Amino acid sequence: MVLTTPILSARRVPDLVTRGISAKKVQDAVAPLLATEHGSVCFTATADGTPLMDDNGAQPMMPGSNMKLATAFTALRVLGADTTLTTEVDAAAKPDATGTVAGNVWFVGGGDPIIDTADYVQAGHYGPPPHTALESIADQVVAAGVHHITGGIVGDDTRYDEVRQVPSWPTRYLTERQIGPISALAVDDTLEKLPSAVAGAGPAVSAATMLTVLLRARGVVIDGAPAAGQVPLLRTTLVTVASLPIRQIIGEMLAFSDNNTAESILKEIGHKASGTGSSQAGAAVVAGTLRAAGLSVAGFSSVDGSGLDRSDRTSCDLLQAILVADGTGGAIYAGLAQPGQNGTLRGRFGGIPAARTQVRAKTGTLKDVTALSGWVHTNHGNDVAFSFLLNTGGRAVGASDLRLEEQLAAALFTYPDTPDPATVSPTPARAG
Repeated sequence: MVLTTPILSARRVPDLVTRGISAKKVQDAVAPLLATEHGSVCFTATADGTPLMDDNGAQPMMPGSNMKLATAFTALRVLGADTTLTTEVDAAAKPDATGTVAGNVWFVGGGDPIIDTADYVQAGHYGPPPHTALESIADQVVAAGVHHITGGIVGDDTRYDEVRQVPSWPTRYLTERQIGPISALAVDDTLEKLPSAVAGAGPAVSAATMLTVLLRARGVVIDGAPAAGQVPLLRTTLVTVASLPIRQIIGEMLAFSDNNTAESILKEIGHKASGTGSSQAGAAVVAGTLRAAGLSVAGFSSVDGSGLDRSDRTSCDLLQAILVADGTGGAIYAGLAQPGQNGTLRGRFGGIPAARTQVRAKTGTLKDVTALSGWVHTNHGNDVAFSFLLNTGGRAVGASDLRLEEQLAAALFTYPDTPDPATVSPTPARAG
């Protein structure tokens, strides 16, 4: 008998052959798009261990807010996905029979970076984010029997150091409100406008002031003025408030590209790893965590958690590897922004309706940097991880650069566009 299918026929190894052809189709679709861009560019894409595209993937570049992927990855492994951060309201003693607390009440920050007021949440540019409601904290204080405080509300943010911004950042980051002063007790990203008598007093006083306002609105009499200080060792806890779990906090950070959340989480990583709640301590942990997970950190450097610093460097290869290591069932995947939903992609991919269900990604923007890294769920049910970084070399990022990102993601929708194995195999042998 003569075999009807030759040993070397593609019918015997169709997957090996057709995967190569599908990857080539991705490359043919992507290469002309990348050729239109001027500046330093990298783009990588992979599906189920199959590299589909690698254009300059190992080159370290400024990542902008794509650095938050490395921060998220580290937080999940160092802090734990289900860990919560605790905010306390303390006093020297519980309220007496009349509801009076003698002396100060201490508002003690435990690193929850998304304590927000309702007004601040509703004013968000990308829609309302998940958060811990300051109004709920005030309600719990009242429910604890507090009706009169003979002292004032004192904010304690001593869990972290007093360095409010990374030293190498330009001061305009704060004046332009791209980020507020970093603090372990942060309300409204420490960006809320306050009375002139309070403005500039620091995050702890700011938080104490806002809690004072809410308590007074609920009928609590407070004799003293808001202040900052460290809670005494001997105290009674009136209210304990758990943050959302770390998986949801990093989801807020990724979907809304919250710089304050990223920097606070970086300090919390430092506090957990070394007992020092500083940006420097946290940044020292990130590269080691990536390396311990088996990811290449060649060319990687970071001094912050948000990607605001212009000395930060990472590669498309590393960003893609982070996505793949987390996987489509992980907290990073769950937290990525989606077109048409609250987050930084809410107004993006307008001309590509399918992207609403097929794209999840992390955006990144500085004046001369744009980035998009994430996942595409293809028309055929495959999941493709991709990463794109563009450093323009000084030119301001424009609308055409953002359209390019969207076109690159959309070019992955049809993978794997596989041919019929019969069309790529040798002519079958005749029976004889």
